[in-house]
Formats: sequence, structure tokens, C-alpha cells
Amino acid sequence: MALIVGISGNLVAPEFTAGHLDGIGIYTLALERELKALGHGVRRVGAPKIIRSRLVPPSSATDRFLLPQPLSVALSHLPGGRGSVSRSVERAIDLYHATDYMAPRLAQVPVVATLFDAITLRRPEWANRRLRWIKNMLMLAAARAADRVIAISNAGAEEIVEHFGVRPDRVRVIPLGVDAKLFVPGPPEATRSTIARLGLREGYFLFVGTLQPRKNIQGLLAAYASLPELVRRDRQLVIAGRVGWDADELRDELLRQRAAGRCIWLEYADARDLPALYAHAQALVLPSLAEGFGLPVIEALATGIPVIASDLPALRETGGGFATYVRAGDSAALAEAMRAMHDHVESAGAAETRRRYALGFSWRACANRTLEVYRELV
Repeated sequence: MALIVGISGNLVAPEFTAGHLDGIGIYTLALERELKALGHGVRRVGAPKIIRSRLVPPSSATDRFLLPQPLSVALSHLPGGRGSVSRSVERAIDLYHATDYMAPRLAQVPVVATLFDAITLRRPEWANRRLRWIKNMLMLAAARAADRVIAISNAGAEEIVEHFGVRPDRVRVIPLGVDAKLFVPGPPEATRSTIARLGLREGYFLFVGTLQPRKNIQGLLAAYASLPELVRRDRQLVIAGRVGWDADELRDELLRQRAAGRCIWLEYADARDLPALYAHAQALVLPSLAEGFGLPVIEALATGIPVIASDLPALRETGGGFATYVRAGDSAALAEAMRAMHDHVESAGAAETRRRYALGFSWRACANRTLEVYRELV
């Protein structure tokens, strides 16, 4: 039986994203696309455009929301909050999936909520001081309101159970996916022109992600600076990420490093350029202090390149035996791994083995497993 799924749409709205999707936006769009491909209906639910436009600069983009969600719904579970989804919305869907932490209380249909991590509760110093209480309140409320909670890793599930008080029997673990068509390397001449346009030389160390404290970019800069001059001359350091919370000092440092020619900072990598960025890197380096999944790890492995990552439970789940792990926060160990990667000689078939592993994390598999959760409730 085909289902009609209501899915959160606020974090894919042009007014909120300015065309730059974060991990939640990528997940939401991929899930929407795959559910439709499997023959199910999807109805985006979100704040009406007139309300979104009051919160952010107006956009001329077409309003793609098929169902309106009063703004009060998103806040209804805060202390003293009131509000309910209109009956017309509930009549139009079989189930609601909150992918953006804003899970309303529904009387007529089940609710599923995806919670990506518990970092803002576990390590509040790594979150925006002004906004973390709102995010924590929304996540805690979503955990209470949802009939099922989806975690994106086993490590994340353990944190959700511990910090959100969710019963383990209500949690399902469904890893994120990778777009196989996007990250299969294209013709070398086409991808080489992309990195030439970006001012890159083949064989660089690459970081991909938003600049924020838990990503430990300062540790990456320190590790790179400690490498022998020969290694630094051969291997550029390329940082592809826009400025996030509490990154003003890091932004200034990156501007200085870039001006001095000590690193390449691509403030925002166009999604169309990402496959080329990965394909011509010597290795992806992800020195994070905390992660819920580590999507760049899978993207890099799907492209076939090596990965150096922090030894975190979630990253070990994602990278499996196909990444080199170093103790989180240990810049000396990170530098040693990068130095070793400078001299690394690939064995025959290593890149293809990494690709085959990573392509097991497909968005189609993610959608099918998510449908299994829906079927438990509908």
C-alpha cells in the first residue's frame, strides 16, 4: 500500500537555506526523492511562506510547500505553548516525519522523528549559547512526541536513549546515505578543470564541513603546520566549509593563512564541485571532536579516496575498516597520519574496494529502512 508521508520542509525552504543545504536538508531531500521513487506520496509541511518571509529576507523562489504548518505548531510543545496542526493536514497524510526536530503533537496520525545526535546536551559548550536551549527543547519535545525515533548511528542511538530519556524499544538506527551517481568519479579532464578553476593541485589534504568548534579545524591547522616542508610543498591543505557558530577567530585565522599561501579555504563548496574535490584529494581529513555520523567520510570513500578520521564511535561505524583513525584532539597523531599518507602507495583495487563499501550506504537503502519504521505504525 502506498503511503502519503508528511515531511518537514522548513530546512529546505530557500528563505531559510539561501541555497546552502546543511546535513538535515540533504537528508530531507534525499528521503523525499527516494520515497517518491518507491511509489509513495510526499507532502512537505512547514511554516507558511508569508511567515518564513518575515523571519528571513524575501525570496522570489516558488513556494513548494503543499501543506501549511502554523508557526505555532513548531513552538506548541515549549513551556506554556499551545497550538495544533490543522485537521486538513492530518487528513491529507498517513504519517508525519519530522526531520528537523520540530515534531508536532498529532491526534490522528503517527509521528516519526529523526534525531541526529545529542551533542548540544552532551557537550553544550560546542553549541550556540543563544540558540542551544531552543534546539534542546525542540529535540526533547520531539523525542516525547514521536511514536518512533530514528537515530543515524548506533553511537547516536545510545546518546539519544541516555540524554533524551527515550526507551530503547522506540529507537531505530538507520544510517545516512550517499548519492552513488554524484560521487562516482567523472571524466578526469572534466574534474581536473574544476580543481584548476579552484586553484588546486592534485593530491591535497581535504576537509569538508561547517566551521565550528567541534570540527577541530584549529587542530588540523596545527597538525599541517608541523609537517615537514617537503610534505607541505607537495600537499596543499584545502578546507571546504562555510563559517558556522563561534568561528569568527577561526575565520580570521583562515583568511591570514590563505593570504600567506599556507592553506586554501573554499568558503562554500558548490555541491557540483564536491565530487571533483574528493576525486583529486590525497585523503579526506576529518579531525572532529564529536560527530553523529560523518557524512563526508562516506562521500570520500564512495569517491575511492583514503580517509583520516578521529577515533570516535560514530566515525568508526561510518568508516568501518576503510579509514585511518587517530585519537580525537591529538594534533601530533593527526600530523603523523598525514605524513604517512604523503608517502602512501595504493594497493591494486583499494579505491574500488572503498567505493563498494561506501555504496552500501545508499539513500535507497535509507528510504527502504525508513519505510519499515513507517509500516510499524501504519
